[in-house]
Amino acid sequence: MFACSGGAMEINRELTRQFDRKISKSPMNRLAMNAVGRVELQELAINREIIMSTDFSFSHEVEGFDEATAQQKVGICWMFAALNMLRIHTLKKTGIKNFEFSGTYLMFWDKLEKANYFLGKIIEFIDRPSSDRALKMKLDDPIPDGGDWYMFANLVNKYGLVPSSMMKLAQYSMESSKHNEILALKLRQCAATLREMRVHGASVEDLEKKRTSFIEDIYRILAICFGTPPEKFNWSYRDDKKKFHREHGITPLEFFHKYVSLDLNQQVCLWSCPLEDTPYGKTYTIENSRNMVNGKPFKALNLPLETLKNLAVKMIRDGKACIFSCDVGKESLRKEGLMYRNLYNYDLIFQSDFSLDRKSRLQTGEAHLTHSMLLVGVDIHRNKPLKWKVENSWGTDVGKKGFFIMSDEWFDEHVYQIIIPSTMLDDEIIQGWQQEPVVLPMWHPMF
Repeated sequence: MFACSGGAMEINRELTRQFDRKISKSPMNRLAMNAVGRVELQELAINREIIMSTDFSFSHEVEGFDEATAQQKVGICWMFAALNMLRIHTLKKTGIKNFEFSGTYLMFWDKLEKANYFLGKIIEFIDRPSSDRALKMKLDDPIPDGGDWYMFANLVNKYGLVPSSMMKLAQYSMESSKHNEILALKLRQCAATLREMRVHGASVEDLEKKRTSFIEDIYRILAICFGTPPEKFNWSYRDDKKKFHREHGITPLEFFHKYVSLDLNQQVCLWSCPLEDTPYGKTYTIENSRNMVNGKPFKALNLPLETLKNLAVKMIRDGKACIFSCDVGKESLRKEGLMYRNLYNYDLIFQSDFSLDRKSRLQTGEAHLTHSMLLVGVDIHRNKPLKWKVENSWGTDVGKKGFFIMSDEWFDEHVYQIIIPSTMLDDEIIQGWQQEPVVLPMWHPMF
């Protein structure tokens, strides 16, 4: 039996002198050293041919997506993508031109529910050692911004929606790192208290009683940061025919059912993950990944990427926007709104190959699902997508008034998930979706 220690090679000065000689002999290396010393690396590496050759025209576009929203410095892209999709339903029902849902309203409830879920997990893990991996992951990030479609549906089905004017973005809520720091500190203090109580003989019932007082503290912190969410509100608008409408004393749930009336539970999450532990044709869930007690858990059916792409095209041709999740920081240019393969020539500057395929990126931690957006257009030539129109939630100062262009090759490499209505799926996919999901650990690369 052989064992690889990984320590056989030792770096010494003679070895690095050889490297120095090779570097100094190359004019390309010397030029790169001078350039990188004076110019920002990303700017130096950019492939300007791509910037010069892109055009913002698409053969198929979804109507109604004219202005992008801004999530500010808050990591709730998953929420904004879903709200932007639902916004079209409200625009059609009311006949008004401009409308936004309040992200602050949902963010308030998301934080409160996540705090309660976190404390529940602390109690569930109460007898585990501090070194337990699942416990440590919860304590490392007690109240994350991130989420998914099921978290969104859980929130809306329970709390409804309100217009942005009913709960505006407060100054302190515009940058989540600030209130998350306070909330995380408080929740870790709560966790320490619960674990200390257990050491001194407290029962689970005692811990649950203490949990209620902790949630009151969290609610007060959220109310100070965000304001208190309305139970009822008044709202008025004038439609495209100049007719005036008024709602008096409507609840957020009533507002959602009246002005959206979409069954959120009929949306299906499709993955395309090439890893060995997630074979195609099966459904998956992630343990300990809900945002609320008794909320619907995450579930995804894993399918080949080409299937996801064909379904996204089908949605756009049918006049529907498609929520998708990707690794947005890879090969993208924020200001110009470009997501293209080979957008940066790092191999040319450093004289080194940086290529990794889709599977290897996930296996090595190079790829993550970092952002959710909306596909609202596609440019098709000879039955093949060339590029996609993307509505982002980073405001109108980036891209073309907040809209981005994504090449089809970029889709192939960096898109991992879409949300599709079950009514658009064939019987084979529906049957696959109805399987009991395989439970994956919370540290899985796709989460």
